[in-house]
Amino acid sequence: MEQQGYIVDIVDKKTAKLKMQRHSACASCGKCATTSEKKDIIVEVDNTIGAQVGDRVKVNMETVNVLKAAAIVYMLPLLFLLVGTITTYFILDSISFNGNVELLSGMMGLILMLLAFLILKKNDSKFRDSREYIPIVTEVVLKGGSEIKL
Repeated sequence: MEQQGYIVDIVDKKTAKLKMQRHSACASCGKCATTSEKKDIIVEVDNTIGAQVGDRVKVNMETVNVLKAAAIVYMLPLLFLLVGTITTYFILDSISFNGNVELLSGMMGLILMLLAFLILKKNDSKFRDSREYIPIVTEVVLKGGSEIKL
């Protein structure tokens, strides 16, 4: 997936912040901060080519990595919810539990889903440090140009 945007901030020697329009494929993965109602977003990018603030650049993120990131963020909590609910339901049903099996099963599913979100949050720095799931600046299109509306 290739897009263009403007470098708005240099974070460190290999990371920058880029302003670009939200693409439909990245709808709300959580890696971006929305800046306006125009669907402009600020996203951290791998800037190993050394683009400077104000440069218009092309960024690329492999489609496979976009799909892997979406699967991790959306499917893991859903999987925990389903496994927790279904497993608890069958365990309580098999021991002939007299209470509200459905309510307890649903609560256990929600607790495990919360656990999945906590696991994702705890490992966020590992995902960020791996740099596998952030876009890479591939080319400077316009050097230090004034910002043109996206």
